[in-house]
Amino acid sequence: MLRRALVAALSVTSVCMLASVAGAQETSSTASAPGGAALVDADPDDPAVLRLKLLARMDAQIDETAWRAHLAARLLLEDVLPIPYLGVDADPFDDGRPGMLVKVVYEDTCAEAAGLRAGDVLLALGDDATTSKATLGKAIRLRGAGTPVELHVVRDGQPLVLRGALGTRPAEDEDEEEQFPELFGPAPTPPRPLAFDFEGAHALPPEFESVLAGTGAMPDWRIVSDADGTHLRQASQDRTSIRFPMALVREGVWSDAVASVRFRLVSGVVDRAAGIVMRYRDPGNYLVARANAGEGDLRLFRVVDGVRRTLPGAIGLHTFDDGWHTLELRAEGAEIRASLDGGEPVVSYDTYLRRGRIGLWTKADAVTDFDDFEVRLPGE
Repeated sequence: MLRRALVAALSVTSVCMLASVAGAQETSSTASAPGGAALVDADPDDPAVLRLKLLARMDAQIDETAWRAHLAARLLLEDVLPIPYLGVDADPFDDGRPGMLVKVVYEDTCAEAAGLRAGDVLLALGDDATTSKATLGKAIRLRGAGTPVELHVVRDGQPLVLRGALGTRPAEDEDEEEQFPELFGPAPTPPRPLAFDFEGAHALPPEFESVLAGTGAMPDWRIVSDADGTHLRQASQDRTSIRFPMALVREGVWSDAVASVRFRLVSGVVDRAAGIVMRYRDPGNYLVARANAGEGDLRLFRVVDGVRRTLPGAIGLHTFDDGWHTLELRAEGAEIRASLDGGEPVVSYDTYLRRGRIGLWTKADAVTDFDDFEVRLPGE
């Protein structure tokens, strides 16, 4: 993503420049930290304070560069791939009559030059009947800018043919779904329920994709068998702390879902952890329910642009042993709920991440076994 590329492109010189600026400014106790919180102890000699100031300034620099680059790309596309433009606002008739009622004709457009007026009924562009915003939009866009066009209309009960040449759409900064709603259909059909017991597998099943978030060595997903059966294990013992191996289901984009898995914490020095990922967008943006023996808790994290943050109120204390435990993660609309071994759930809310892929998660050098991974829609 552009944001990550820009982060990688920040030079040491930029960091040093930011450090010198941060050291000279914002030394009061009300200095801002990333996320908008106020620093209660903004001692300029505290390295954590300097770090927060640097991150806030770098984030602002990254964000500004990103939106400026995005707008520059849109303007470039206006020249490289212009969208034809007629210059009308028209609606179909509720009673099923053919054509569309022209409500507005915009100035300095093909429609105005051709003589189209508000109140006309637009029946067709050339051979393409105009019966809806979708048909009108498609009829315009499939003709190149500058293309001559015949507008078949009815005015005061009399048929007319008006002629003009399509112009180009003015540069827009609006969301594409708002500009071209007819191109976006209904939400995709919910994925089918999933169930994996890993029996008979000899490696990470082809239904899964191995993904690494953070840094460090790639995950080592393998199949192991013992007296308890056959399981999926993340076996890499790389001790990089900001390292999050994942096994993501390849197919399916889920919004509301209930996912559960049995897990066993085998080993780990930096961390002994297991988790379920939901609404995964990319390695820097996802939700995760994480059980951690080192911290003795269950948490709901939201990861945005690679930074983890515990969702409000989403911490529950637990004790762990070397046996099997069951983790469940449930997302229904804004409500996110996780439970461990059927105990009291931790509950929070999130509307930033609305849909995405689902999978399994570990951290750092945690060697973790997974079994009986299931995903279904709520209520099934």
